[in-house]
Amino acid sequence: MSDISRAVNAFFADAVQKDVESLPQDLLLTKRQEKVFRMFYIERHDINFIADTVGCCPRVVQRDLRAIRRKLVNNWER
Repeated sequence: MSDISRAVNAFFADAVQKDVESLPQDLLLTKRQEKVFRMFYIERHDINFIADTVGCCPRVVQRDLRAIRRKLVNNWER
């Protein structure tokens, strides 16, 4: 697990729900990334379920999650 993933996971372990729900607007996510964000971090679905729901392969969901994590870290560094 990368340092970015650890930092993001640590944040979500202690985050308050209202803080988590406001994040997608702050991060300028694409519509699919926003859906992946909500399904993974708020609704706690696994990657395969998300891929089936969104209509893509699990690798695309993993790529979206990496992009979301980078945006989160960049947002925190501001």
